[in-house]
Amino acid sequence: MAFPFPAPLPVLLAPLSQLSADGQLRELIAERRDRHDGTGPIWYLQPDQVAALGLGQGQAEEAVVTTSAAVLTWLQLRFGGRTSVAAIPTDWLEAEAGDLPPRAGLAALT
Repeated sequence: MAFPFPAPLPVLLAPLSQLSADGQLRELIAERRDRHDGTGPIWYLQPDQVAALGLGQGQAEEAVVTTSAAVLTWLQLRFGGRTSVAAIPTDWLEAEAGDLPPRAGLAALT
């Protein structure tokens, strides 16, 4: 039986760069996807996607969506942010949120 609406998924929201600035989230997502043949159930939402889905609080925010509440809890402990749930279709996430977070900037050498 098909459900007319997607099931709510755990979401971690944070101000822009809190999750992605040091490159560790990018590495984590890439590793999880590698273990699941390139499609690990974890997605990064850029600020424009967060705003388009109505998930933010009016400021530039980034987000991580996953199918696992336990993974999201671990991410919150590691990166901070606040949790939520949202009914986002996984086919939309696969099509629109498949990119990895941005690469970390280069460290300033002085």
